[in-house]
Amino acid sequence: MQLRHTRYLITAFTTPLRLNEPFDEIRDFDQRFRGIVRRHLAVLAWWSLLCIATGPLAIVAFHGETYYFFMMHMVWGFINLAFAVLVFYHAIFRKFQKGNAFERFEAQRHVEKMLLLNIGLDFAYVFTGLLLHEHGLREGVSLPELWQGFGWAIVVQGLFLFAQDTWVYHLHAANFVKAAPFLREEMGVE
Repeated sequence: MQLRHTRYLITAFTTPLRLNEPFDEIRDFDQRFRGIVRRHLAVLAWWSLLCIATGPLAIVAFHGETYYFFMMHMVWGFINLAFAVLVFYHAIFRKFQKGNAFERFEAQRHVEKMLLLNIGLDFAYVFTGLLLHEHGLREGVSLPELWQGFGWAIVVQGLFLFAQDTWVYHLHAANFVKAAPFLREEMGVE
């Protein structure tokens, strides 16, 4: 990883979002919007790197259910990291660099809808993980430790992603609320 990518992960994670500062229509809306997206991706990238880093420990230190938990945890780390990189290049470098003010507001609404979809998927991950774990508890199932470990790993991933997606959704909603007076004025609505 190049130094600039590491610096991005640190600065995007520590830079304040400034949601409570005075509102300057589009410019401030855009800055807050990009800051929220960057923070979301930085948190996801750090979580992914943590998941990936714990995987090799599983190979040498653990056995049974814990071994499979960390192995699945590592796989989810690679999936989440790939997703974070893909969204970063799509959102920061392409999609949200163009368009007028109303297209920017529409882009935020699109992100909010995607987050709501993700929150639903996060519940599905938790439910699926619990099903896998319970399947491992059944009598006569082959490799019960694999089912149980994979199940718990998916539950942990689902809970983390649910917490993060819910948090980011609320940040985007707060940013949109700040833009409401400007939108009402532009659209002629009282």
